[in-house]
Amino acid sequence: MQKAVAAVLLMLAHGVQGQTPICTIQGTGTSSPLEGQLITTTGIVTAIFSGSGTVQGFFIEDPACDSNPASSNGLFVYNPNTAGINLGQRVSVSGTVTEFQGLTEISQVSNISIIGSGTVSPTDINLPMAAITDWERHEGMLLRFQQELVVIGNDTWAQYGELVLAPSRMTAPTDYADPNDNPASGTSSTGSSNVGAIDALIELQARSTILLDDGRTSTYPSPPPMIGAQGTLRCGSSVTGLTGVLHYAFDEYRVHPVGVIPLQHAVRPSAPIVGGDILIASYNVKNYFTSLGSNGASTANELQRQRTKLVAALQAIAADAYVLCELQNNDAASDDLLTAFNSAMGGDYSLIDQDEPGAFTRTVFFHKNSTLTPITQLFSLNTSTFERAHLTQGFVANASGKRFLLSGVHLRSKLCDNASGSNLDQGDGQGCYNARRRSQVGELLSHWDGVRASTWVPGQLVVGDFNSYDQEDPIDRLRSGGLIDLIAGIPQPYSFGYANRFGSLDHAFATASMADAITGAAVWHINSDEPPNLDYRDSNTAFYQANAFRSSDHDPLLIGIDAQLLPVGLEEIPRAAAAVRFRFDPMSGWAEWEGEGLGEVELFDALGRTLCAASADGSGTLRMNATDAEKGHLFWRAWSEGMPSTGRFTSW
Repeated sequence: MQKAVAAVLLMLAHGVQGQTPICTIQGTGTSSPLEGQLITTTGIVTAIFSGSGTVQGFFIEDPACDSNPASSNGLFVYNPNTAGINLGQRVSVSGTVTEFQGLTEISQVSNISIIGSGTVSPTDINLPMAAITDWERHEGMLLRFQQELVVIGNDTWAQYGELVLAPSRMTAPTDYADPNDNPASGTSSTGSSNVGAIDALIELQARSTILLDDGRTSTYPSPPPMIGAQGTLRCGSSVTGLTGVLHYAFDEYRVHPVGVIPLQHAVRPSAPIVGGDILIASYNVKNYFTSLGSNGASTANELQRQRTKLVAALQAIAADAYVLCELQNNDAASDDLLTAFNSAMGGDYSLIDQDEPGAFTRTVFFHKNSTLTPITQLFSLNTSTFERAHLTQGFVANASGKRFLLSGVHLRSKLCDNASGSNLDQGDGQGCYNARRRSQVGELLSHWDGVRASTWVPGQLVVGDFNSYDQEDPIDRLRSGGLIDLIAGIPQPYSFGYANRFGSLDHAFATASMADAITGAAVWHINSDEPPNLDYRDSNTAFYQANAFRSSDHDPLLIGIDAQLLPVGLEEIPRAAAAVRFRFDPMSGWAEWEGEGLGEVELFDALGRTLCAASADGSGTLRMNATDAEKGHLFWRAWSEGMPSTGRFTSW
């Protein structure tokens, strides 16, 4: 009885009798308690969307409807004919209460009368919401977001005119929270003691986003809304003071803007400067396939556009060596990309790859001949644990003679295809095949130990697509294995965006001696922030730009090296008796033995085969150019006063 009296008094206060208030229509649940009923209600027009290709109707609101914060004071009126309806009018609307895809609205409108005018002050909203369900109490209302909101999603911007906004860029939870360790600085790679923190972050992020919609229902608006001077709308752009009405469609709450959207465009960055005299780049090129219609380009025109964009990115980086992931596992694709790249760069680059069985893709190296020379065999690890071969190549910096090992990584993806057992998603934020990626890292660590021991080169740089965020088990296992994380602590280390979250799937690690020579590391954000519709596909030709931006879905990672600071290596590890002293100059290649009564000196290769022998001239000293014998891992035996002494060294 008291509620009925209150409703009557409210109608009388508005000067309208026999009408149902908006807040009563909305109710306090997810659907209207009056669904299907014929009603008449009143409100002030706050937004109008007219014409074909829009939501076709207008929003009304009654600011004084009631004092219950759990019920909305706004409502959408579906009426394609909005002629004569203007903002600020108070209208009386008769029609049927309908739940359309979860939105409470008035449809089948039978009468609209202008009964006066009024104003509606927007309701201020600050993200995150206290609860996801709190959006329902604002459905249909005019809202104002006072805080700065950042664009964190633009996947549907070109097609539907939609952007995902949040108070700040969202990071993949396992990029900064560890499922096993609290604090995240721990390096445990098993367990799930901290999964609750991951779940809490996911829930917080869900309460922190809102979809900005242009109010149109047609696809591919031309031009796309809010397009910037650079022909794009990047994640990282910002909106402050956004005002709009809250709508619900396609299972999401969305704000249709009222007035001009105060958007500040994020500017495309130039390639970062990381210092040093040797530059290494790691780049997942997203399925560069010359076999059309398989995993990459579907047509010759698509392949041409893909090639153009990739070459533009590689050319702008101008690295001394590239580790490129996700090329088709054949010679044709890598040769094709290298030829195009050399055409742009003057022909100074060579390819290092290996024909190995495995998945559809392979990892290859491009290196600049004038600055780097390969000095070791190409080492490959491709056991049944892996989908593709993992390569390591030793290089010498031509200007300094210093050496280092470069390794490429491309671990199993998070896709759940054929996953079973421990490789299923364990609900810890790490996705499918985490156990397999962890095992892959274990094998790689052991393999790399062997490579360093056999080459006597302690400086090793490991880069690539690890398909693991920064605090996930495989990355922790690399840290616990003694490798140093080169992107830890750098500004904006993310290299990949998925589901409106950003994180580091591409990493760089170094042995301790290699890390001393690193001058800088950075990610060049040319892809993860760009709308996908700017790629090479035939369907996206209206947006295509022949530049580096959106040449892939991963961002390239750049590492600078001061070659002068690279370790000399372990080329001198004498195992001689005290009677013989041995010296080796790695820069000149000269080896010298000295001892009383020094006689014959023999050189052997790693298989024990004699390479050469020479006798001292009686002075107690013998010198020879070891590089004339053979390059690689060498052993020696010297006779002094009838006693043998032995040792080993590496000549490159």
